[in-house]
Amino acid sequence: MGMDPYSRHAEVEVNHGIVSLGDGAKNTINNYHHPLPSAASLSWPGGPGRLSPTALAAGRFVGREQELRDLDTVLQSGTGLIAQTVAGLGGVGKSALACRYAQLRQDAYSPVWWIPADSPDQIEAGLAALAVRLVPELNRATLSDAAAWARSWLACHDGWLLILDDVCAPADVQELIGSLGGGRFLITSRLAEGWQDLVDRPVTLGVLSAEEATELLRRSVGRTDLPDAARLSARLGHLPLAVAQAGAYLSQTGISVAEYLDLLDHSSAETFRQAAAGTPEDRTMAAVWTVTLDKIVAQDELALEAFRTLAWYAPDGIPRSLLAPMAGQGALVHALGLLRSYRMVDIVDGSLSMHRLMQEVFRTPDAAIRHREDEAVARGRARAVDLLLRARPPIDAGLEAWQGFLPHAAALVAHTAPSQDDPATNGIFEAAARFLGSQNLHHRAVGYCSRIAGFHERTQGPHDPATLHARANLAAARLEAGDRVRGRELLTANLADQQRVLGPDHRLTLASRAHLAAITYDDGDRDLGIQLLEASLAHRERALGPDHPDTLVSRGNLAVAHHERGDMGRAVGLFEVQAEGCARNLGPDHFDTLRARHHLAVAHHAAGNATEAARQLGTVFADCERILGVSHPLTAAVRSDVAAVTSELTQQPRDDIEQLGAELIACEREHGPAHRRTLSVRATLGSAYLQAKDVRSATEVLETALGYSLWVLGPEHQATLRMGHQLGDAYFAAGRYALGTEMVREALADCERLLGPGEWETENVRATLVYMAGSYLITRIPGVRTTRRLLKRVRRRGRPDVHQGWTRPDTDPEQVHAAAAEGLRRRWAGELRASEGLLRVAADGGNSSAMANLGMVLARTGRPAGAEFWLLRAVDAGEEAASGPLGSLLAETGRFKEAQPWLRRGAATGAVDSMMDLAHVLIRTRRGRSEAEQWYRRAAAAGDPEAARFLEQWTALGPRRRPGPR
Repeated sequence: MGMDPYSRHAEVEVNHGIVSLGDGAKNTINNYHHPLPSAASLSWPGGPGRLSPTALAAGRFVGREQELRDLDTVLQSGTGLIAQTVAGLGGVGKSALACRYAQLRQDAYSPVWWIPADSPDQIEAGLAALAVRLVPELNRATLSDAAAWARSWLACHDGWLLILDDVCAPADVQELIGSLGGGRFLITSRLAEGWQDLVDRPVTLGVLSAEEATELLRRSVGRTDLPDAARLSARLGHLPLAVAQAGAYLSQTGISVAEYLDLLDHSSAETFRQAAAGTPEDRTMAAVWTVTLDKIVAQDELALEAFRTLAWYAPDGIPRSLLAPMAGQGALVHALGLLRSYRMVDIVDGSLSMHRLMQEVFRTPDAAIRHREDEAVARGRARAVDLLLRARPPIDAGLEAWQGFLPHAAALVAHTAPSQDDPATNGIFEAAARFLGSQNLHHRAVGYCSRIAGFHERTQGPHDPATLHARANLAAARLEAGDRVRGRELLTANLADQQRVLGPDHRLTLASRAHLAAITYDDGDRDLGIQLLEASLAHRERALGPDHPDTLVSRGNLAVAHHERGDMGRAVGLFEVQAEGCARNLGPDHFDTLRARHHLAVAHHAAGNATEAARQLGTVFADCERILGVSHPLTAAVRSDVAAVTSELTQQPRDDIEQLGAELIACEREHGPAHRRTLSVRATLGSAYLQAKDVRSATEVLETALGYSLWVLGPEHQATLRMGHQLGDAYFAAGRYALGTEMVREALADCERLLGPGEWETENVRATLVYMAGSYLITRIPGVRTTRRLLKRVRRRGRPDVHQGWTRPDTDPEQVHAAAAEGLRRRWAGELRASEGLLRVAADGGNSSAMANLGMVLARTGRPAGAEFWLLRAVDAGEEAASGPLGSLLAETGRFKEAQPWLRRGAATGAVDSMMDLAHVLIRTRRGRSEAEQWYRRAAAAGDPEAARFLEQWTALGPRRRPGPR
């Protein structure tokens, strides 16, 4: 023990009273000076110290095991004085973590003492309270004297843990820590920077995991069965303070999670401000970050303005350059650094991120809360819109530039009401809609087009030309996105308005009439569609002239329709007129001219004139390379057709597979895997593999192509039908006869229903099916053993990444996971064909769960061979949960003996459906009735009501009358 440096001050003056001695007596006051015990000689008396009164109760604390271990490792290692800091966003659970650690390790310290430390005065008061605990007489001393005595006691003793909660700045505790030589300090602070002189490695606390946040919500409410708990915890961003307070509010008010979510949606300002009874006012969701902002704005007002601006963008991936117009580089770097030091934002590789709940709070006006007044919130939104408008990339800037812009445009749509739209927001929405339309992402463009149309109607009236134009774009986006009913209704109504307001010969009116004709044709009414296309062409020729660009487009659309119907004579004639008109009016080097010449050459090939097609394609290809460049999509498409026609004429396998593979990789990089151009290249590559007899590579490529086509274009698009036909052909060529025949049969049924029985595409599919049916290879439908042998053979060979010079692109794990999740969601929503495309994409990426779900979707849509194949692949990939559905599928097709081992595996995983199906199979085969009864009992014990009812009937009938096949 050292000397007591404060012993001279350790005295208390005590007045022992007044003594009176009769009449005229004098009053004598006796003051005695009692020296206090020496700090060095006084030990902790034992018993608990002092913990936080506001931290989470131990019974409600969840997770943080690694952080607790990290704290223990630091604070329990070494000798002398050790300090450790826990830093993080306000409300992230720093105090709760410190309190939990102290609760778990109380026996290791003597004492554990908690001090609220958000100001030097608070720290002094906490030290004085420690002194009074040791020497009660010190409650009559001044605060500074009591605190000084506590410092003396801490300097003379080891083994204590002092928790300084919510320290504002390192300077507030630096002198205290520096004056002591032993013991432990655990410091919590919203400030994450500046601790390097006191702490080797601060612990930075993040939000809870999804599972931990959901469990915290259940514990806070006091219910283990809490519907929508995961959805609420996700809405609150898994922030412990918000989750715990929401749980306490649910418990107090008795409302459901759904009702609380409704409050957040419609009364968020009051909900953020309110909390359960007993919650301190400064610890509500609305107030906890206001304190931090007070500290920030005192140092830099620019930081507060940047913070308000960031609240309107997407929570992640905000380019720092987006804020550049706000101030000079140095000032902006300082402001963002200050926000980061308080964990109000994170900065990684030049991108900013912000907690989504914090964004929601500070987007919500509340006159009762500082920094959230109506004018302040509106100013932040206006600045966010202005900065994003300035950051619009050019339409041809490429996918990477737009990926940094689109999430924040989408955030503005989601977080602002249509009534708030102005010319600036409209400019952002128009740019986003135009780019998404160019990328064939019309389902994402619909929301922007709707806001644009609403803005023009509100500001310029329902019959203004700009409003009519915006409505036409909205109708087109809905139609391209697959919303055929509402899109066609809007297009028809808007066409009537255009005819009345603009006149029948106006360009917008003619464009809508041409669009309606094309939609009629695409929707399957081919005869009426061609009549409307011919009428549209005639009207445009009369109103605009035969060589007007719009007329040339109408002529091309009519030519495409005749091409698809197999009327190659009329198609070739129309394409010839279109190509000549484009060359005459737009010039021979114009893009539309090159495209029309390409279409003409393809029509010649379809008409059986391969020699003329090869000649024209050669000249078009040379011009495309010269004018557009070797990497342009049109150049690549012409190159592919040149190779196909040349291969046909020379009877040699295609030699452009390597080029197609490189083009596919370039398209995915430039446009993304879901772009229509990427789909076309992938399908062409699959066809090239099939033609080159590399059926295994063809199958891999075409599976992915079909998945994306189902996802993006829909199950009824002609390209999807063609890919399904090609994939069935590839499966058949690979020896998967039942699966290939099943897919081609389904493609034929779809073609007959959608295109008509006499269309050339339908006839082509029918010819393939006739060949398959007549092939001597089809002697029986292969069973599960045959398919398993095929799988084993593929697994032994492995899955090489190189096929004929093409390197298979790496699969994006995030994309695979997202496709699997969305496919599962759509499957549960009953959108089976929509889910099939997503699940195919994920299954091809190696996601075993997607393989299993794809198998179950195929089973439900009546394709047992495909379902069996994918369920087998799922089991082979380690997805044991697929074994039960596989057994059920085999049982449904009457293959009871093969079904039993799979159903046993499924039942062993605890799947009730597998237990029931196994029991049914055992009864149907007249074997193992006692075992069947055991499985029924296990299913009933697992809560299956059908099994319980069956057992009741089973027992009532008796052994001789128990159910079974007759």
